[in-house]
Amino acid sequence: MRKIIFVLSLQLFFASNSLFAFDYSIAEAKGNEIIQLFVNRKFAQIEGKVDSLYRSYYSATTFEKDWTELTGTYGAYVSSRPVNYEVNQYYNFIAFKIKLEDLPYVLNLSFNEKGYLIYVSFMPAHKIYVAADYCDVSKFSERKVTINNGFYELPGLLSTPRNVEKAPLVIILMEAGPTDKDGSYEENKPYKDIAWALSTKGYAVYRYEKRSNTYGIYMQRDKAAYETFTPREDLLDDLYKAIDTLKTLPDIDPTKIYILGHGQGAMLAPLVAKERDDVHGIIMMGANAKRTQEMMIDQYKYLSYVTPNKKKEYDEQTVNAIRSMDKKLNPLTEHDKMPYSVQATYWIWLNKYKHVEITKKLKKPILILHGDRDYQVNMENYRMWQKELEKNPNVTLKDYPKLNHLFYSGEVESTYSEYYLKSNIPDYVINDLLAWLSSH
Repeated sequence: MRKIIFVLSLQLFFASNSLFAFDYSIAEAKGNEIIQLFVNRKFAQIEGKVDSLYRSYYSATTFEKDWTELTGTYGAYVSSRPVNYEVNQYYNFIAFKIKLEDLPYVLNLSFNEKGYLIYVSFMPAHKIYVAADYCDVSKFSERKVTINNGFYELPGLLSTPRNVEKAPLVIILMEAGPTDKDGSYEENKPYKDIAWALSTKGYAVYRYEKRSNTYGIYMQRDKAAYETFTPREDLLDDLYKAIDTLKTLPDIDPTKIYILGHGQGAMLAPLVAKERDDVHGIIMMGANAKRTQEMMIDQYKYLSYVTPNKKKEYDEQTVNAIRSMDKKLNPLTEHDKMPYSVQATYWIWLNKYKHVEITKKLKKPILILHGDRDYQVNMENYRMWQKELEKNPNVTLKDYPKLNHLFYSGEVESTYSEYYLKSNIPDYVINDLLAWLSSH
């Protein structure tokens, strides 16, 4: 099927400098009207709602051709619901998930300041991110908030509930490696699932780009010069700046700030709770209790079993992991002798980080969630958390038999490739997050 896609020229895109006069409810109503016109095959009426500048691209003929081919291939229209909404000074964008008998599609619509259509496209739902049913885009808005930390300017998105004067704030502290603000694996975006789900229920959620994603070339320069690089430069310094920035915003409740860490972010969350009095509680998802390098060695052993063709590569990384645990490790050790060629200073810092001991001494509320199918942080770690924290009344622990490291569901042995299978975090995980937050 020919996709109806139009890219606005810069001249036309910036032609208007006025804000939209209509809000989400009007955008949703206009979108639903367009959908019903498609269903009733009133294509000329849809064309009449297109701005005159764009009717050469969007005509009754093209609308009829695409809708006929779409429904003829994937079945009759069943239902629809909004799954995305964005507004700025140039356009008002809303997307609907269109349920057809055989395959869902997404209808994207943009309106100009006069309420006329300037963009229409149908896209397969399995090829783009689609919000789960627990996300209600009518209940929250999202705006860009950049964290300025000296040389580093880190773009982020703040989701805030509508009609809440001062919302509790959850900041997502991401996984190791070049993880983006959404925790993306192509169309899968687990951090976005969490942010939109919590904002639907009254919480502000901030997610942002890691320094390594936006300033990789500068970090490579520092690496070549053997500059010190530790989890503080990688994650903590920017997180602390984000806390300082966000708690001053008028729609944020500075007395109710939570850190939701995933993977390495979860392992560092106890230190954040220790060092920051303004953090009320922490959530640890997929957190290792073992030392990081020990956890990595477990990974390599597992991966050598499920993907034996790569055993040589995993054996080399195992040697590097063992070397990085040396108590007398030289900070100037060659990078290629360290795990993933990350500076020795990073591993020296981790060798000194006693995260389990820090967690045991915390009095703040702590939620620890774990997937039983998580091969990156296996269940031995979860059992260690249980053993060490069973007497701590401030700690809640829960594991999920079918979930992997991304908290996506599956049945067979988990592998990295599974992260790319189209999915969303299950609603029962979201419900547990909300229940814990509301009780603390």
